[in-house]
Amino acid sequence: MNEQKGKPESSLGEIYTLTKDNNRMLRAMRRDAFVGGILKFVFWIAVFFVLPYVVYVVYLQPYLENLQSAYQSFNQNAEAIGDAAKNVETLKNQFPNVNDFLKQFGG
Repeated sequence: MNEQKGKPESSLGEIYTLTKDNNRMLRAMRRDAFVGGILKFVFWIAVFFVLPYVVYVVYLQPYLENLQSAYQSFNQNAEAIGDAAKNVETLKNQFPNVNDFLKQFGG
């Protein structure tokens, strides 16, 4: 009747203790898999969201602020040059005979 020759039949108590031990190990494995999944999720959130933000704040933001201030000063200078050109145009319109006047003096 016993398929395994030479081994005594397992008693019901041994089967019970092996089943309890197996159940304990399976629960521990399931718990470890759950905790590992949560830790992986937190790790990838940190990699995709926190790390780029830190890199931006620490390394890129100062350069971008300098670039923005340089762009703003360039725009202000361009506006000043445009205003100066408009002022020259208005002076030219106010004194239409300036060329004739300057030709009298050899200019």
